[in-house]
Amino acid sequence: MVGEILLISGDWRTRAFLLAELQEAGYEVVALPSVDIALSALASGRLSPRLVLLDTQPAVTRTQAEQVLYLLEENVPLVLVVGAYEVRAFAPLRKRVAAFLTRPLRVEEVVHHVRRLYPSHGRSPNPS
Repeated sequence: MVGEILLISGDWRTRAFLLAELQEAGYEVVALPSVDIALSALASGRLSPRLVLLDTQPAVTRTQAEQVLYLLEENVPLVLVVGAYEVRAFAPLRKRVAAFLTRPLRVEEVVHHVRRLYPSHGRSPNPS
């Protein structure tokens, strides 16, 4: 599978919105509906993303997020999106991830962090 960005979200609406916005920004994205599928693809070498966006909704555990981190190459940033009630459970990962975002979130906020962490790819925003 080819993709600069690996998007993992079990919530189809979030996955669809983020996928559309990231593609509109010029990124190649592989969007997967579960962390288990992503872990399998990462472990087998079928995926080698340059950035990973992991949405913990609806049922990703901290252990699964740690497994994703473990399988990533050292220079691959992880953007972690957690629910407001999950902040405490995922807080120990805050220093290990490139961005720690809390729901509710705006899609533009996620794209901003992706551009910050992976600036040389994708298209620049349209000038106003």
